[in-house]
Amino acid sequence: MDTFRKIVAGICAVLFVISGVAALLAFNIEKKAFTAVTYQQAFESQNLYVRMPEILANALHTSIAESANANPYLKPLTVEDWQATVNSLLPLEELKTLTDDTLNSVVAYVNGNADSAVISLLPLKKHLLSPSGVDVVKQILRVQPACTAEQLLQLGLGLLKGNVGLCNPPEQLMGLITPLIESQLQVMTIAIPDEVTLISGARSNTPNDPRIKLNRVRALMKTAPFFPLFFLFVISVFAIRNLLDWLKWWGYPFFIIGVLTLLMTLFGSPIIDSLVQHAFQSQGLAFMPLVLLPMIQETTNAVTSQILKPVVIEGLIFTLLGLGMISVLIWHSLSNKRE
Repeated sequence: MDTFRKIVAGICAVLFVISGVAALLAFNIEKKAFTAVTYQQAFESQNLYVRMPEILANALHTSIAESANANPYLKPLTVEDWQATVNSLLPLEELKTLTDDTLNSVVAYVNGNADSAVISLLPLKKHLLSPSGVDVVKQILRVQPACTAEQLLQLGLGLLKGNVGLCNPPEQLMGLITPLIESQLQVMTIAIPDEVTLISGARSNTPNDPRIKLNRVRALMKTAPFFPLFFLFVISVFAIRNLLDWLKWWGYPFFIIGVLTLLMTLFGSPIIDSLVQHAFQSQGLAFMPLVLLPMIQETTNAVTSQILKPVVIEGLIFTLLGLGMISVLIWHSLSNKRE
């Protein structure tokens, strides 16, 4: 019977070590990979906020191209035009705030706290109506083909509508058409939506909602710590009869979990990168907005770094706790031999 108890306890000790290391990684991945703060810190460390004009330009261009009611003078603007506009109008701090708000919106959707994810265009619209907005329009006009006689006639009549298209008027006319640009900016800004939907809520709360599969994976990751606790309980029942048994059957597994976890953080970063990639690519990134997808994937290393910070601390705690228990056990054994 004693042999049977030790065999069961030994098997559970091995399973405790394996599940313990896996639980530390899974729990911290779930805790860190689905919070906006993690990505905001990752964007900061990798200086990805400077990429936001590209994201905003693509979102604007797509939204206007798909809108039947868009102002005809907005449709010819290319992604490059919009990107230059955003770069000219929005300071880096406002871009950072806009990016953080967008990340908060996406994470709120992923966590089931919202039915869609959006990116706000209100800061851009506010700057378009300022004098700097007029300067940006003039810059866009200057890179267009020279105005035809018909287009110059329309400009002379104070018109900027219809399907005549954008053109580059002579430089001496730029000052004369400034009031016209200001008035048309008022009209065009109204036509620009206040926000662009990055992730539609059309499938929310339906069997096709992609978050359902993701939530199952996350639920398993959240419950991961219960498995090593179960094996630790079985070890305690089958093997521990006194203080020395407790020091031995808990101390060595704790120490091994701590050491393996620390080794994982030092040399197993690619493995954790793969786990993070899998958590997103197989379940999470399947419904991420395409305009954000490249940037989210670029943050994998930085996200891994954020995940590893608490894992290192937890690994040290297990290592020191196990080492302390083993030290007491060895000291007791040496004391008995001296006696």
